[in-house]
Amino acid sequence: MIPALLAVPIVQGVVGSVVGQVANCFAPSSPASSAPAPAPTNSFSPYLSRAATAAQPGQPATATSPTGIMRADQWNQMGASDMKSWMTSLTGKHVNATDQTGRTISGVVSGVQQLGNTLAMSVGGHLVSLSQLKQVSWSPSTV
Repeated sequence: MIPALLAVPIVQGVVGSVVGQVANCFAPSSPASSAPAPAPTNSFSPYLSRAATAAQPGQPATATSPTGIMRADQWNQMGASDMKSWMTSLTGKHVNATDQTGRTISGVVSGVQQLGNTLAMSVGGHLVSLSQLKQVSWSPSTV
């Protein structure tokens, strides 16, 4: 009985090497398979880039993001073409526009037009001049 117990490790080694060789027969033998796997990409990179861009001073939020808020002091620093591009990008989005008295006009922006020297947007059927507002927040339309 003792000789049989001594033979167990030898049998395990032989069986293990045979199984290993059989498994290697089915493995691809191209040199590319021996190359290390590529490093996984950081799934947080896009979010970190957006956060870094948003954290830069003097960079107002744009309507290209799904949601945002812009105050009068921010859009007053924009050039005319940038302001028109920003307002046009709000078309189809739900906005909450707060005027100087604190009244909020909410709705989906259906268009932008020039009113004299200022821009206005049509919010839920109301023409709202940007010069009357102190803040605009936007989000995707749920309609």
